Amino acid sequence: MLKKRSFLRDTRHLWILFLLIAVAGAGSLAARNRAVPETWGQFGAYRGAALAEIASKPMKLQADHVCLKCHTDVEEERAESVHKAVGCIHCHGQGRQHVAEAEAGGNMTSAGEWDGDFRTTMDLYITQNRKACLVCHEGVIGMPEDFRKINVAEHLEEQGAEDVKSVNVCFECHTGHSPGL
Repeated sequence: MLKKRSFLRDTRHLWILFLLIAVAGAGSLAARNRAVPETWGQFGAYRGAALAEIASKPMKLQADHVCLKCHTDVEEERAESVHKAVGCIHCHGQGRQHVAEAEAGGNMTSAGEWDGDFRTTMDLYITQNRKACLVCHEGVIGMPEDFRKINVAEHLEEQGAEDVKSVNVCFECHTGHSPGL
């Protein structure tokens, strides 16, 4: 009996450690159960209610079909264009205010000249600006070989551009919706 008592006394620190680990583990499980939403795991590692929450939020980006409801001429122009896959939002901004005003039947804000900043806060703009074209078409390392890219200086010289430094030099020969390539 003396040996047994000695064993318990000598290992008391280990029993306390095991007890603390068990309490911490149980506390962690309880905290996790409170923190994890009810619908977690409904669709794999996702929260099932997230889809409904996201769908209930207002759209931030306009889909092309929203713009093309009114701008049917642009739809026709882009139908056979290489730019038919480029979204309106890429060159004209989000246009949320414009679309809201159009749907309400009020006076619509017209598009202004683009400020040249890709992080612009403008709602709707016109990008007859070489910067907008060159975002996609300037030859850079890693661009797919079959993508239409240009060396700006060579291209403008070959085409006989009037003012190679002009902001809207691309639009001397091309249009944005159907560049004629």
